[in-house]
Amino acid sequence: MAIDHVKITKLQKEKEAADFVVQKLRVAAYCRVSTDQEEQRGSLKEQIRAYKELIAKKDDWTLAGVYADEGVTGTSVSRRCEFMRMIKDCESGKVDLIVTKSISRFARNTLECLTYVRRLAEMGVNVVFENNNIDTRDSCSEMLLTVLAAFAQEESRSISENTIWGIRKRYEAGIPRWSKLLGYAKVDGKDHQIVPDEAEVVRLVFDLYEHGSSYAEIIRELERRQIPSPRGRARWGRSSILSTLSNERYMGDLVLQKYRVENHITHKRRRNDNLDVPSWRLENHHQALVSRKQFARVQEIRTMRLNTRRSGTLEVNQYPFGAKLVCPHCGASLYRRPSFIVPRMADVLHCERGDAPCGRFFVRTSDLEQALLDAYAKLDVDSVETQTKRDEYADAARTTLEVKEKSPLFKRVDYWWIDELIDRFAFADCWDFLSDAPPKEYEIVSPLTIYWRCGIVTKIDVKTVWALNSKIVRDVASLRMGERYENYAYS
Repeated sequence: MAIDHVKITKLQKEKEAADFVVQKLRVAAYCRVSTDQEEQRGSLKEQIRAYKELIAKKDDWTLAGVYADEGVTGTSVSRRCEFMRMIKDCESGKVDLIVTKSISRFARNTLECLTYVRRLAEMGVNVVFENNNIDTRDSCSEMLLTVLAAFAQEESRSISENTIWGIRKRYEAGIPRWSKLLGYAKVDGKDHQIVPDEAEVVRLVFDLYEHGSSYAEIIRELERRQIPSPRGRARWGRSSILSTLSNERYMGDLVLQKYRVENHITHKRRRNDNLDVPSWRLENHHQALVSRKQFARVQEIRTMRLNTRRSGTLEVNQYPFGAKLVCPHCGASLYRRPSFIVPRMADVLHCERGDAPCGRFFVRTSDLEQALLDAYAKLDVDSVETQTKRDEYADAARTTLEVKEKSPLFKRVDYWWIDELIDRFAFADCWDFLSDAPPKEYEIVSPLTIYWRCGIVTKIDVKTVWALNSKIVRDVASLRMGERYENYAYS
């Protein structure tokens, strides 16, 4: 059957009761200044006051809150705590409209600006940019917003480049920027004025580390003495100890442009180690808290304790012997590490030059340390006193006497006194000790010769192990030992 007529009815919203209450818009104000300088603080207060008055004048508006970020960049919202708090309040349905001064106050990153405007729109929250005459409730607002946000971002880039140029020109002229540092303060316009109590803390950290304490041991000692961290906290972090020990300002120097900003949008700071941008060093810029000698020694210790990977094995460190300890046959440095070749020797120092004719040379760390402690204990004070009369050894001999007087015996081996008292030490070549056909792992007692800086030479025996199980070792041994080695049958 055909349909003669289709009835069309317009559907309309039912009229509300005459006594309905007009729902006011919950309006939030967002303010921001980029620095925490006094004049900018005044500007921020003025912005807050002006927005409160503006919202109060509107009959259909009610104040939902004022969100104000002080001294933070506009190129990234991640650093703006108040901005992020405002977004969370919008997500919670507490805000209907946001009023802000301009796009540059809201964001200088075009992508983030548009992203957050769209995100807010999905929540039903609109944004009014007063100076730009943009209201996101208008249909053409996004096009204008895109163009103006791009201009704001370009303005940010220009300001950033001009700022960087000015800073680098000051650095080039040797004019540093002051930044707070434990042990120093800025007093009456003069920077790097020593704060006595804090300076003692800095010296304590350097002394403890130089004398063998680890980061964890230093932290425990500082917390035991109830010394607050640089941030005023009861607990110290490893990074605080590391930054203290590596800061050249404590020996009176300044490195300008130690860090560089990656770009004006992310504002990520990276160390300028590769000198991607110019850097300057000011020596003896201010009064030091530690000596250059102590600072250099601390850096040596830090380097020796670094963990690295080498040839598939774990290279632990060279502490406390440093570069003074070398293989008696090939001259390569000895490294302290767990032994995979001689399992029963858990902590050893050994040469690991596969192409060297020595093969594998091992010495137990505990045996070597005990030998050095014994040698120090036997160091005759009268003999050292005699060396003070010899010009070439006088200073070193007096230093040795001072250490001996303060510490007649040492309980452990630390790099500081090895570096202070010992010029070098050397093992004898194993070939001087091989006699009859040796086993694959041949343990011998090798004389260790210690050359003290004061001119005295001490010899002391230490157990060593030579792993003579490689073809190149057997070939060299055959040449040097003849038939005794050639006739030995290996399993």
